[in-house]
Amino acid sequence: MKKIWCIRHGTALHNFLFKKIGTKAYTLPIYRDTCLLEEGHQQSNELSKSWKEKNEIEIVFVSPLTRTLQTARNIFQNIKMIANDDIMEYPQSLDYCNKRREKSLLQIEFPNVTYNIPEESNWGNTETLFDLKKRSDNFKEMLRKIPEKNICVVSHSSFLKEFLFGEVGNRNEEIDHCAPILFNLNSSTP
Repeated sequence: MKKIWCIRHGTALHNFLFKKIGTKAYTLPIYRDTCLLEEGHQQSNELSKSWKEKNEIEIVFVSPLTRTLQTARNIFQNIKMIANDDIMEYPQSLDYCNKRREKSLLQIEFPNVTYNIPEESNWGNTETLFDLKKRSDNFKEMLRKIPEKNICVVSHSSFLKEFLFGEVGNRNEEIDHCAPILFNLNSSTP
């Protein structure tokens, strides 16, 4: 049986700014692909030290957004990491904080990650919940086919809610930062 651990990234700039300026923290172009704050680095570094199951992980799949790449790098050392566009945050439309940088720039900053992604993200301006479900289902199917049994997924609250529970639900009720959740792929419930 596969053990799939899901982790939401540490606290990032847009998470903090939302409390100050509301949805502008998501939609203003200057907040494209936000990074972790010091609090987010602390959360992920603490998880790296305290999470006992970390040493069982064989492979990490990570969203190619800066905050998730930073989180994964802080938690894992010497573990194969693969960036996957399917596990980026929802929505991939109007929220600039969810638009990733070009692959070539990410490769410079995070050279130990394998990037199975195009140079630029090709999500348009109209991602729907159906599109999110399709991304989640595609990712689950890929996980079923790989040989590794102990897997970690470092992603985002809305994506993980769809992946874990089959619906985003209330977007204001987010998954905790850097709190591993064990998922049973066979039953499709955590």
